[in-house]
Amino acid sequence: MNRYRAIVLLTAVLVSCAGGPPAREPARKLGSSWIASVQDSIDKGRFSQAYQEVSFLDRNPAPGVAPEKLAELKDLIVERLEESFHDKVGRREYAEALGRLHSLAALGRTVPPWSQARLLASLAAERAAVGELPVAFQYALRALEEGERGAEHLGLTLRLAAELGNTPVFQRVSGIMQSAGVPLPVELAGRLTDLPPVEKMVRGTVTIWVNKGIKIEKGVGLPDRVIGSGFFIDPRGYLLTNYHVIESEVNPKYEGYSRLFVRPSDRVEARIPAKVVGYDRIFDLALVKTELTPEYVFSSAADPELKVGNPILAIGSPAGLENSVTSGIVSATGRRFLQMGDTVQVDVPINYGNSGGPLLDSAGQLVGVVFAGIEQFEGVNFVIPFSWVNKVLPGLYRGGEARHPWLGMSVQETDKGLEVLYTLPGGPAAGAGLQAGDLLVALNGTEYRKLGPIQAALLELRADTLVSLAWQRGDQTQSGYLSLAERPFSPVEEALAKDRRERVLFPLFGMKLAKTGSFLWRDSYVVERVLQGSVADETGLSEGDPLTLQSWKVNEKERYALVQIFVKKRKSGFLESAVQLAAYLEVDNFI
Repeated sequence: MNRYRAIVLLTAVLVSCAGGPPAREPARKLGSSWIASVQDSIDKGRFSQAYQEVSFLDRNPAPGVAPEKLAELKDLIVERLEESFHDKVGRREYAEALGRLHSLAALGRTVPPWSQARLLASLAAERAAVGELPVAFQYALRALEEGERGAEHLGLTLRLAAELGNTPVFQRVSGIMQSAGVPLPVELAGRLTDLPPVEKMVRGTVTIWVNKGIKIEKGVGLPDRVIGSGFFIDPRGYLLTNYHVIESEVNPKYEGYSRLFVRPSDRVEARIPAKVVGYDRIFDLALVKTELTPEYVFSSAADPELKVGNPILAIGSPAGLENSVTSGIVSATGRRFLQMGDTVQVDVPINYGNSGGPLLDSAGQLVGVVFAGIEQFEGVNFVIPFSWVNKVLPGLYRGGEARHPWLGMSVQETDKGLEVLYTLPGGPAAGAGLQAGDLLVALNGTEYRKLGPIQAALLELRADTLVSLAWQRGDQTQSGYLSLAERPFSPVEEALAKDRRERVLFPLFGMKLAKTGSFLWRDSYVVERVLQGSVADETGLSEGDPLTLQSWKVNEKERYALVQIFVKKRKSGFLESAVQLAAYLEVDNFI
């Protein structure tokens, strides 16, 4: 009886202290508050954020903010953006200048004589001058795609292709120069007529060896090591591998011994010290530096079309067996296996130690990086297409963890287009007023109906860049401007830290809940919607099912989330049952 009275008293205290839901700071209603916020962003150089707020006010007028004031603020932001652009160009900070140019382009502004093509060409020359040939090559090719055909830029692109041994690009640029009447440099004439044999390519690969000391199993000390593959992409000794191979070298949560070495293909007994320069957890990539001069450097610039059934080759060190070449075919394309981008499924024999090795097509061109296989199923393996690798390469060379921009929302591919499922509190999409149920119409004037293409478009931009967005709500089409933010490694974990967990159930498990009541500390819900093909759908949940959430578990190490529920399934005659739902944290529907 005393225990019962204590519970009742505690409940009464909690209710009286809370007085209902926690008080939240009211939205800014006074015009002076809005103006002060925008002016503060301008003063701090956050021009994109400032314009996003002004754009929101355009669609949602606030008391005390006259249209004339908004127009004045817009002009001021554009003026400051142009000043910042010219300042960055004057300092030769072309990457930052490119971000400013993208923001101005979203607003329909130009800054003659500069264009995206000219700025990309300047970026290529700048990166080439400091020896970052693969990055310079990517910028040079993007400038070429944007229409840059100046003799100086064509000559630079040709020299980069020759230095990196990229025969297809060398031949393509040679043809452009000849058609334009631009003479080829004498020292480059006749270079790279054919792709080298696979035997030579093997000499551009290494075995990655991570020594983690000794581990104890059943009282016995055993060597603890990770073996993977890698391949050179830079004549200065830079090579690519998978992040999961070298994770212990850079993971701040890892506590223990870890030393990174590489074994060259022609000296399998050697162990050459190496260091991690940059890494990307989202794409499972890492850039490693060694003091070796490679005999062969891999380069990929084009986006070879991989079709189901195409023959392919993989080079690596399965089980530590160096210089192994295996063959197979493309089993499927467009697999959504990572948070961002598509992967390719292959049946090439891939085993422990192959991770990080190069994948070649039948012509010997580099088309991907091996990164995963399913041990229980022979011949089910996955590769990261090099078209995605090229997009993140500049971030790897910048050092540390690569950063990517995002809009801060989860979407789903539907027959009508990309439907917004969830917006992260404090993110760009939420700040711009987007809501669940909206349909994305266009980003920077281009329509997107698939996740892969819009994620690829965002990877071309930087955080703090302004983009234009159009979306449909009901029968009305709205438009506005958003300031891209920096994407967290795990959007789901970010959402769980900032939002009510029941809201995160929708993008994570595919079920949308509506609260129906509460008793003591437990809330009750009803399922409003279930996404087809989602975890909730496969578990048999359907609209109208009443349920209560029992417990949550997020396993950061194994990267999964569990939720236990008591549910009365409509399909089962509303008989109550306990159900556990599980999902990986690396969902692929955030942009």
